[in-house]
This record gives sequence, C-alpha cells and structure tokens, in this order.
Amino acid sequence: MKRTDIINALIAKYGYKSYLEVGTQDPTSNFDKVNAECKVSIDPFPRGEVTFVGTSDEYFDSISDDVKFDIIFIDGLHHDDQVLKDIENSLNHLSDNGTIVCHDCLPSTEDMQARDDHGREWTGDVWKAIAELRVERIDLDIKVVNTDYGCAIIRRGTNIPYHPLTENYKTYSYFRINQWTMLNIITPQNFVEWINTQS
Repeated sequence: MKRTDIINALIAKYGYKSYLEVGTQDPTSNFDKVNAECKVSIDPFPRGEVTFVGTSDEYFDSISDDVKFDIIFIDGLHHDDQVLKDIENSLNHLSDNGTIVCHDCLPSTEDMQARDDHGREWTGDVWKAIAELRVERIDLDIKVVNTDYGCAIIRRGTNIPYHPLTENYKTYSYFRINQWTMLNIITPQNFVEWINTQS
C-alpha cells in the first residue's frame, strides 16, 4: 500500500472532489495518480508542471479564507516545525469532513530522521510534529499507517492525548521504543478495516 492508495481510498470513501498537494516536486510520483476532479499542486522547486511555484507558506498566504479542500496531502519540507505550520494552515482550509494525509512519519533509522537531507533515505523529523499533535491536541483524530515511510491520517474528531513517559519524548531513542502508541500506528490491514467502518 502506497500513499496514493491511501489518498484515493479516502477520496472514494467520502466522495471528495478537491485535492491539495503540498510538496509535489515530481507530479508523476503521486499527484498525477490522484483521482480527484479539482487538484492543486505546490512546490518551490518542481521537476514538472505544478499549479503554484513557491513555498507552502506563500501559497496559503495567497488564497482567501473561504478556499477549502476536501483532502490535503503534506509532503513538503521535512522539518517538524514546518510540518506543524503546514498542518495548521491545512486545517484552516479543510472542508468540514476533510482529511489531511502527511507523508514520511516513520523513519526506520536515526539517520533517516536527520534534519538535513543527506541524499540517502530521508524522512526528516516529521514524526515529531505528529507526536506533538498526539500529546497536545484533543480535537484531532490521528493515526499513522505503517506503510510507505509512514502516512499520518488527520481528521477533526477526538483524541485521547498521549502521555509521554518523559519530557524528552522527541528523541529518536524514545520514538524507537514507543512509536506504536505515541503515534497511534496502524497496519495497512487496520486501515482497510477502519475505512470500511467509516460513515
């Protein structure tokens, strides 16, 4: 199961029409495969045609408050602080029953979650943003599908806050041991079962 499969499953389930992709870079890798009627892509340094050439901050600043999307995919700068900004901006432009999908939430090594893109397999520290939301927010239903480097699914709803065992929960050593409960990780099969029970 890839990120595109998750996005298209959500589109089919909820009848979503509008899609925003933050961090497209190469449209052929994901954007072109998304089955939505109205699609918008953003990237500051694209390797193909995108709707908006610029940063996600610049894009969100350029649109009015009444612009809404049914589903938003976040795969931009893989720094936790920027991911949190992208999620907050996305929530402001998300339709009432909308969904945010966030990529690269599950690094499998400490090297993968380095802040700097070192040219090897790289997720950045996106996971820290998801962990913070799980700890701090009670109004968001958050789960991470254990596939394709980790795909977080964020919807308005309720969250029983995760209570970390230490204040230093944003360390890789803590993540490695506690990631399943901290990020509310589910398997691809769990995702299929979950989406089939949603109304």
